[in-house]
Amino acid sequence: MQKHFFFDLDNTLTPSKSLIEAAHLPILKRLAERADVIVVSGHGEADIRSHLTEALHGAFYTLGQNGNRANTKDGDILWNNSLQQGQRDSILAFIAKARALLNYTVRDENDIVEDRDSQIAFSLIGHHEDKAKKDAFDPRHEIRFKLLTDLASDVEALKVANVEVRIGGTTNLDFFEYGKNKGYNVNLFIEKMGWDKLDCIYIGDALFPGGNDETVVGVIATHAVKDYKETYSYLSDILLNS
Repeated sequence: MQKHFFFDLDNTLTPSKSLIEAAHLPILKRLAERADVIVVSGHGEADIRSHLTEALHGAFYTLGQNGNRANTKDGDILWNNSLQQGQRDSILAFIAKARALLNYTVRDENDIVEDRDSQIAFSLIGHHEDKAKKDAFDPRHEIRFKLLTDLASDVEALKVANVEVRIGGTTNLDFFEYGKNKGYNVNLFIEKMGWDKLDCIYIGDALFPGGNDETVVGVIATHAVKDYKETYSYLSDILLNS
């Protein structure tokens, strides 16, 4: 059994934009009693902690906004990489072009873009849209892959502005400083903690090419899951057999 477990949040530890399910709390709590738990998410620290509830307070580290804001178990800040205004402007221009190309109506125009300081998250249909609708919208990421392909020249322009874009969550595109993705920040965190990479593993639902977990591949061992239910089945087996 590894000593340090890194996890994505949405659809890996919890349903998208939702609280951890009650049946899964004791499993994650039991793991945190035996190993380090680090949550690496596009969400900010406050969202991560609220989704995992007070029952797990002090049980895990957070690498929010794809790791661009790192916090200890007690909430102390290890680092924070805020986006610059020029990067924000480039991201918002990209999103405006993407919205025009998609050309469909959303329920709440104010629920499309979340500026999380170190990251901007763009949900194609709305961050707080009905969960069933979000789950059914782009389960194989085809809509988002096509969008990034259709806007390939604009993706390159983002790189010039020092911005990286990745598929995240169930309906999102995540934007953050170029190169400072999950893989970069997981590696930095391990170095800062003085841990051995061989003692680490990353579990996520977006380890596929283009997913926001993919950059961890090659940094430490990884385990891909289809959804959060598969995560807890995997963890239950680990805890039972070690």
